[in-house]
Amino acid sequence: MTHRTFSRWILTALVVLSALSLAGCGGQAPSTAWPGLTLGDGVVYLTATTKAYAIYAADGKPKWPYEHKVAQAGLFGSNMVPDQLHAKPVLGEGVIYLGTDSGYLIAVDAITGSEKWPPYRPDLPTISLLVINIQEHATPVYAGPAVAGKKVIFVGTGNQVYAVDAATGKPAQGWQPYEAGSRIWGTPLVVTDTVYVATLGHQLVALDLATGKPRWTFDKPTGALAGSPVFDNGVVYVGSFDKRLYAVDAASGQERWSFNANNWVWEGPVVVSNTLYFGDLGGNVYALDAETQKLMWAQPFQAEGAVRATPLYSDGTLYVGTDSGALYALDAATGQPRWPQPFKVPNARFLTTPLMQDGLLLVAPLQVPTLLYGLDPSNGQTRWQFTPPK
Repeated sequence: MTHRTFSRWILTALVVLSALSLAGCGGQAPSTAWPGLTLGDGVVYLTATTKAYAIYAADGKPKWPYEHKVAQAGLFGSNMVPDQLHAKPVLGEGVIYLGTDSGYLIAVDAITGSEKWPPYRPDLPTISLLVINIQEHATPVYAGPAVAGKKVIFVGTGNQVYAVDAATGKPAQGWQPYEAGSRIWGTPLVVTDTVYVATLGHQLVALDLATGKPRWTFDKPTGALAGSPVFDNGVVYVGSFDKRLYAVDAASGQERWSFNANNWVWEGPVVVSNTLYFGDLGGNVYALDAETQKLMWAQPFQAEGAVRATPLYSDGTLYVGTDSGALYALDAATGQPRWPQPFKVPNARFLTTPLMQDGLLLVAPLQVPTLLYGLDPSNGQTRWQFTPPK
């Protein structure tokens, strides 16, 4: 081998390694990844680690864990490693649907935790480099799937919105994958025959449920739309990183109004009797009249830490979690605290909407060994906690 030939071989190898590195960087979970929490019949389904869990809501005991493994390439071959699950699980017809960081949509039996059909991932595109074809890395599924009749809608490879047959896991007939052009982190919203998706590219898009074709695009926001859209009474609400909450006509995509908050609005509101409850990343919690856009409380409640998740409303109380590991119970009518002190978990972050099941408040912290707490909603005292075995 001549010196020139060897130099060319080294250069080619370096370029290939660089391309492989670039192709793989899109699959890394963001540092702000959040747990996924969904209610079943006496069971809560949780994702936030390399496993999904079914946990009995009454006592916090595990029913089953599920783990998906993928091949990871190394210098001396490949080995199987656990896949990451961050997308919110969704329950439909006795099946739990999960999205993974390696781009798979997975269906498991809600009772047993066994797979209903082989994990589905759309074909990965390839890029040609010199004489070598390199497969691009899969786009992680951060947005929770959405069940729509016999279809499951999910956001996967290439930032495209896909639909699969819920019974078989194969691509749904008649649906053309929609290219969103940017990441989608919020779970798609399905209302009758329309799918609404919010993108980090500042767009709210309405898709035809039968075909996947866009009906309208709302692109007035100047900030990312990171959360899930919320529907109520013909209006779609979505928060934006331009510090606004937008109200958009669900049929036409025209703006009804927008409300200027004090900081970024990550998630949409919970809507109760025409009142919108939501928070911003400055720790402000708002109660807003949907008709007049007037504040219902004397002033927004100031929480300790950013409010990212949609609050939970239950029996006149608003439960709000923050990025600093504090959980508040507020009087929905006045915004005043109902607990003497917020429930706090040191070093934790509450980035997921709490749930209420059989008189228990369920909250999922991030970045601590305990993955789920069952609290007394009247005082915030711990009834049980779930920490998976090592």
